[in-house]
Amino acid sequence: MLWLGLLWAGARYRIGQQRQWVKVGFAIATVLLLFVPIGGMPLWNWIFSFCPNPSLPMLGLVCAGLWQHLCGVRVLQPADWRAGWGFGAVAGTLLYLHPLVPGAADLYYLGWQHSVAVWSMAGLALAAFAFGNRAGGFFLAALIAYELRALESPNGWDYLVDPFYWLVSLGVLGAQAVGALRRAWDRRVQSRAPFPAGGVTAAD
Repeated sequence: MLWLGLLWAGARYRIGQQRQWVKVGFAIATVLLLFVPIGGMPLWNWIFSFCPNPSLPMLGLVCAGLWQHLCGVRVLQPADWRAGWGFGAVAGTLLYLHPLVPGAADLYYLGWQHSVAVWSMAGLALAAFAFGNRAGGFFLAALIAYELRALESPNGWDYLVDPFYWLVSLGVLGAQAVGALRRAWDRRVQSRAPFPAGGVTAAD
């Protein structure tokens, strides 16, 4: 994710576009940054302590982004990206913020129930595939990984969402919302007709 962020920044400010050495330089910089000590611990240790179990949708989005940047092959369509970020934002908000609601049920507890987790993942995958959305592959991968106990956590929800995925999803959707509002405002300003000079409206 850190490398993707550096690549995005380079593309955003037109730094060495279409140059392979820039990507290699960003990769080296990413590795070096991961070992920068912060508070007596390297950065990678802080990241791992914050998110020790990366969810399968997050891993899928990262791999798709890397593949697109490295090989120029678009794995996901815009609708697939929207579904991935939208799911991360909604699922993370429900899972991590529901304790703030007085009297709310413990949603995280349901992830310990094997049948609930399995049917939830299967339902998400089937719903996404029914609409032709490739994000269903992330949910299917989460289901397979859950059955194989690929992650340390036995909770099914940890295979679908993690705190880092949630925060990144909120950031992406927030940036898209701000961009949409700015474009709407620009269209509104441009659509306003100028006032006639001197109040003259009739043609000669």
